[in-house]
Amino acid sequence: MLNLQITKEQVFSLLEQLSWTEQQEILQYLSQKLHSQSNPDYASEHPINQLSGKITAFQEINALAWQEQIRSEWDETGLSH
Repeated sequence: MLNLQITKEQVFSLLEQLSWTEQQEILQYLSQKLHSQSNPDYASEHPINQLSGKITAFQEINALAWQEQIRSEWDETGLSH
């Protein structure tokens, strides 16, 4: 396994070359990564997981019938090929 020795100065130099938006994305990623490591329950607290069981828009949909309908529409329009 290759072990890279990267200094803090090298990382900062690379970060300075990125746009402000890219820097923010990296900081957000690192913050989430650190938070999830320090808090194992973070995954269950994540906002997307809080939606579990709350979205009911497709609750009454028959998934198999819907899939068959879409496939037949694809076959009719030639999109399946």
